[in-house]
Amino acid sequence: MDVTDEILGEALKHFDEAGIASPVQEPGAVLVLGLATKPGQDLDEVYFDGSRMRFNGWRTHVKPRIEAVLAAMADRGLEASAAGWWGYPMSLDIEPGTELMHLKGLAVTAGLGRQGRNTLVLHPRFGPWWRLAAIRTEAPLRSTGPGRYDRSEHPACRDCRACIEACPTGCLESYRLPDRRRCRADVPDEPVRGLISWCDCCLAACPIGR
Repeated sequence: MDVTDEILGEALKHFDEAGIASPVQEPGAVLVLGLATKPGQDLDEVYFDGSRMRFNGWRTHVKPRIEAVLAAMADRGLEASAAGWWGYPMSLDIEPGTELMHLKGLAVTAGLGRQGRNTLVLHPRFGPWWRLAAIRTEAPLRSTGPGRYDRSEHPACRDCRACIEACPTGCLESYRLPDRRRCRADVPDEPVRGLISWCDCCLAACPIGR
């Protein structure tokens, strides 16, 4: 068993999915992690502390898992860090001048799923009901997927338009979200109380993973 298998094995003790992508024109690798939303594990749970919005679901369920994987990598002498805010590269957490990580593209590159008509990465078992996180490392880990960002039509979406028909704002096109600001599930960089609305119509309509 090589170091790649060891890290993947450790990651799968804490997450539902794990894969490795090698970003183009960047050294090292990205460990892409997936965790499913399920009863008692709402990754989108939020609350307001005064005027500040707290992502309690992510902090409760993802943060300790990220810490455990980072500790396991450190024990093996591998330098690694969580992307952005505990694996989620929100733009406020990215250093000025650096490029925002494209988690969906990395997940597809790592072989964890394919993007569906709703633009989300569809997992064979969880469908769209999972969240992605990432850990950066300069360790020479091998890629686990096709090594390219394949945006071809998803076989399961070929005769299905349920997500597009379910979108309440009509902002969703086939494999495209032209203006993400119209999406009710979009979280702005500086969320304001009263201006946040959660929407999972396209997820609820998707037959995969239902």
